[in-house]
Formats: sequence, structure tokens, C-alpha cells
Amino acid sequence: MRIVSFVALAVLGLTLGACANRTGDMTIAQWCAADPGRADTDICKQHADTEEVRASLGQRIAEVFGVANRAQQTADAAMSREITCVTRTMNRTRAGTCDPGYTLTGCTQTRYTTRAGGMAILRSVSDTECRFNSQVLEVQVRCCAMGPTPPPATMVRDQAPPAPQQPQPAPTS
Repeated sequence: MRIVSFVALAVLGLTLGACANRTGDMTIAQWCAADPGRADTDICKQHADTEEVRASLGQRIAEVFGVANRAQQTADAAMSREITCVTRTMNRTRAGTCDPGYTLTGCTQTRYTTRAGGMAILRSVSDTECRFNSQVLEVQVRCCAMGPTPPPATMVRDQAPPAPQQPQPAPTS
């Protein structure tokens, strides 16, 4: 009984060793290419499928990087342009407008009361103005112009908030 188990163990070890060294130092691609009859084995079929997926993914990744590079170039070109933006604040009006030479980029109702009818509905927006369904107490319109010398802007709100006033320290005696 001992001899039988020893022989079975030896045969199992030799079989595992032979399977482990089946390809030697060859890669799977080399092993599959060495004999045309091996092309129908499962490992060669799986390797071919894996290589096909890898190639298609590589092509897709290259396409995505191409699109990303073009988008980056467009963004860089846009950022190199000189853009001047101003915020106009208008009170008691139905429409917010930009000065000539400026393009409307934003329109917001900033002040309202329930007595005055509450929030108004924005009815239309174009490159030059935005219109509400009724008169609003206050609307802020963001207008931008491109170029090194923008046209003069009217009714522009200060871009930087004023510095807070600090009281003078009281003298101590």
C-alpha cells in the first residue's frame, strides 16, 4: 500500500512538472505559433481574443487622446484671447441688456418681494438681452467683450467689494 501511494505521488509530481514546463521559456504567442495544430487549443483561442481586444482598446484610447488633445488646443486658444466681462445691475425693469460690443453671458433676478409679485419668469434670452414676464426689482446681467480694447460699459457694478471701514481705536488714558 505504501509503495502504491509512493508511485502515485511520483507520477503525479512528474505530470505536474511536465505540465508546468509544457511551453518552456516560450511565450503563449510563440508556443501557439510554433505548431499550426495548436491554433485550435483553448489557450491559443483565448490568447487571440485577448490580443484582439487589446488592439481595439489601444486604437480607442488613441482616438480618445486625439479628441482630448484637440479639445485642449481649442481651450488654450480660447484662454489666450483677451476677454473683459462686466456685471450690470438694473432696477425696476422687464429686460436686462448689454452695451453695444458686449455679449450677454448671464442674467439673474437678484432682488424681489412677495408684495411686488415674487420671482419673475425668464421669458427669452438672446446674445444682447434677457426678458422677464413682468417688471423685476433688480436684475444683474453679465456681459463680456473680446479684444484688447473693450468698448466702454455703462451701469457697471464695482467688481471688487469695497474695503470694510475699521473704527479708530479709542484712546486710553
